[in-house]
Amino acid sequence: MKQVIGVGIVGTGLAFQAIHACRLASMTADFAVRAVWDPDCGRADAAGQWLGARVATDCEDLFADPDVDVVVLASPARFHAEQAIAAINAGKRAVLVEKPLCATPEEADAIARAALERGVALLVGAMHLHDPAWLASEALLEDNSFAPAMVRSSIILPPNARFEEWSTEPLLPVAAQPTARTFAPADLIRLCVLELAIHDLPMVRRLLPPGVEPRVVSARLRQPFGYAISLVAGDVLVDLTCTVHGHWQTDWTLEAVGPAGRLKLDFTPSFVDAGSGSMTWQDKQGLRGHASSDENGYYGQWQAIAAMLRAERALPDPFAAAGDFRFAHAIAEQASELIAAEAFA
Repeated sequence: MKQVIGVGIVGTGLAFQAIHACRLASMTADFAVRAVWDPDCGRADAAGQWLGARVATDCEDLFADPDVDVVVLASPARFHAEQAIAAINAGKRAVLVEKPLCATPEEADAIARAALERGVALLVGAMHLHDPAWLASEALLEDNSFAPAMVRSSIILPPNARFEEWSTEPLLPVAAQPTARTFAPADLIRLCVLELAIHDLPMVRRLLPPGVEPRVVSARLRQPFGYAISLVAGDVLVDLTCTVHGHWQTDWTLEAVGPAGRLKLDFTPSFVDAGSGSMTWQDKQGLRGHASSDENGYYGQWQAIAAMLRAERALPDPFAAAGDFRFAHAIAEQASELIAAEAFA
């Protein structure tokens, strides 16, 4: 009989409620939430009661809990490095960090070093990397000399508040949000990259030649919200676009085109638990693909954690996660610099 893996949750907001709580509730043969912590004591108590989990007094208390094998960090990114390293040093077997991994490249390297030294599984909540459509793409291209000349990530979403209302049903009361902050354009595009474009950037990075550095050549904000960023990586042109509009229609597409063929992936949006993406690959031999299935990347990342902790799957290289963050951070900083330079031109 398989031993149930204990989970500790840091942060019980919408990311936890809409994603991890629902997934774990469907995987009780593998996982059980043992402890939760949130700076909002009322929300932490409500989460603990709903899940039948202990409410920790603070992060250190949660990390010290011997019944917790896996820690999920669904807290703001500025706390991730300190919390991840503390969880690793406390002897947790796996740490799943919501995007982005941390705040700076130096923090990313520090987290990776700690995970490597302690032999801890470090995962970032880049759910599309675990989506069956992407896994099918990796298997298809593994023996294929696919060198794309162009990669395009295109995201079309409704306004955030409406999208979250339609795609999630909060399990617990969510406190009223404070007055919306006003961001300077340079800060806003940085936020766009590290909170939204970052969903696709790990896959974009894997489609590029190894070791190339991104160079952003154009960056624009879109109204009422969105971005259009063009960059080059080696000889590859990469376009990152997002539009948030006023109606319900969504579209989430990743494409790569080169002399050997054309890869296209269509994903369900983040927060939506509505099956996996789909994939098509077209080359001289014709059209092949992978249809959407019931199990999406959110389920896949928890499956991967279970397999790693049961020694059925090798631990990931933590510096791959750090490299993904460095890639996204470089794009965010360069795009921000271009926007700032335009403002002062």
